[in-house]
Amino acid sequence: MSHPISFVSRAACGVLFVLFAGCAATPAGKPTEPALPSDPESLVAYGEAAVGRGELPEAARAFRLAAAASDDERVAEQATRFAFEQSQLRETALAADRWLALNPTSEQARRYAGVAALELHRLDAAEAHFGELISTSYISPAAGFLALLPVVSDHGTTPDAMELFRRLSARHPKVAEGHYAHGTLALAAENFAAAQASAQRAAELAPYWVPARMLQARTLIASGEEEAGLAIAKDLVTAPDADIATHLEYALLLANAGREDEARAMLTPYATGETVVPGAVRMLGMLDLQADDFDAAARHFENLLSTGSQSYEALYFLGNVADRRKDPEQALRYYSRVTGGDYALPAQGRVARIKAERDGLDAGLAHLDAFARSEPQRGPDVVAMRAGLASAQGDARRAIEILGAGLERYPDSMDLRMARVFAYEKAGRVDDAIRDLRRLLEERPGDSIVQNALGYTLADRNRQLAEAATLIDAALAQTPDSAAVLDSKGWVLYRQGRLEEAIKYLERAAALDDQAEIQLHLGEVQWALGDRTGARRTWSSALEASPDDQRLRERLERAGP
Repeated sequence: MSHPISFVSRAACGVLFVLFAGCAATPAGKPTEPALPSDPESLVAYGEAAVGRGELPEAARAFRLAAAASDDERVAEQATRFAFEQSQLRETALAADRWLALNPTSEQARRYAGVAALELHRLDAAEAHFGELISTSYISPAAGFLALLPVVSDHGTTPDAMELFRRLSARHPKVAEGHYAHGTLALAAENFAAAQASAQRAAELAPYWVPARMLQARTLIASGEEEAGLAIAKDLVTAPDADIATHLEYALLLANAGREDEARAMLTPYATGETVVPGAVRMLGMLDLQADDFDAAARHFENLLSTGSQSYEALYFLGNVADRRKDPEQALRYYSRVTGGDYALPAQGRVARIKAERDGLDAGLAHLDAFARSEPQRGPDVVAMRAGLASAQGDARRAIEILGAGLERYPDSMDLRMARVFAYEKAGRVDDAIRDLRRLLEERPGDSIVQNALGYTLADRNRQLAEAATLIDAALAQTPDSAAVLDSKGWVLYRQGRLEEAIKYLERAAALDDQAEIQLHLGEVQWALGDRTGARRTWSSALEASPDDQRLRERLERAGP
């Protein structure tokens, strides 16, 4: 071809895309794979028409077929970018493969291919792509690990990302940055032993590298060795060359360890001196918010806003302060101004909730529709938020409809598929939930999130307990310090009548996370073991922390005085 084919621009897509459940669905009986033209120009025209109809999977397929029929690398690049931006992950992988066939040295094509593979739980392919990038695309493997860590952290599940970097770091066993990357992701995936081993190896290979030593501190604290972890962090802070970022991270560790006064003492000079550090102001505001000191929190977030840095975060948390003060109109004013950054989606979700509570569910959904038109790349996230809003407003049927329509448009979205599982469960459609989970597990064998979800669902309904235990054990092997998986393990043991074993797992889960459901399960096992006073105490404490949890309230009422 002598000229590149022009695809629909993202701005045009924002106008054309029909994203949500109230839109026209694909007509019944339409062939899944209709006959398409064979020449690139006609395929692109067909794809653009599909975009206009809101048929994103069909559009991505047409653009990818145009790339397959063309020798112009730019066509493959545009097909890949379109598919990725619209969350069509299988088409992204195919288009990126075509791009690489035309240009095997393209770093961008390989990144897209690697990310799509990771999102799809195709770990062998992800390892091949990212391994090639680390070996060939950076000045050194060390630079590659540090460059790719934030990329991988934003995609796929944390256990998959952890496993990916375990494999990649094994290819470069003497590169500290590889062990650091694996340890960081292992900590995020709640595998503390793996995180601690990798952090220690990174520190051995690079004993003066502050990030490796700070990772050591974080993993020790997470593993319950709080004093040892804080001692390492304190040594880093008191070093003559310690920078502000190290001080702030130490303050965060102190705060998470419950040493709030020490954390404030570390932060205050950076929030009140001649040179104000926005990160310190933000952390002080967060400490105030956690302590329910709303006046102090508001002052700190107003100060953060006045710095001109982290403005969206400041506005979001000012909205949160107003929310917790039961001032929805003030909250609405703040949240509405958060139109960009990481807090845009949660802020607009809160706007939608306030409007739904004030004017009805349709008003909230309409707000999210408008937000989606301005941010088409957030499509799956907004679908999930719309469904969550419907569910929170008590309309489980509509939530399921929204998710079903969303999955027609974004069939590769793991988040939407799991959201529909939870919606089915909430609506009492357990067989549908189990069916969806089994399909997911067929597509994603060994995925710990799906294994735990299916195992817990079976256990909670007292079904196929041997299978449930096997699934949960497999998930626990990957994420041994996950409160959710430990809770599942304790619950399946309870269902099997193994109460003494069950309570150990549930006590460990409760120590890691005070979530109401974990406390509910812990109390149930205490009750079954004859410790009725302990069970009532567990449920009462949990209800104080979660006063709106109806299950806890009902269980306490059934327990009696």
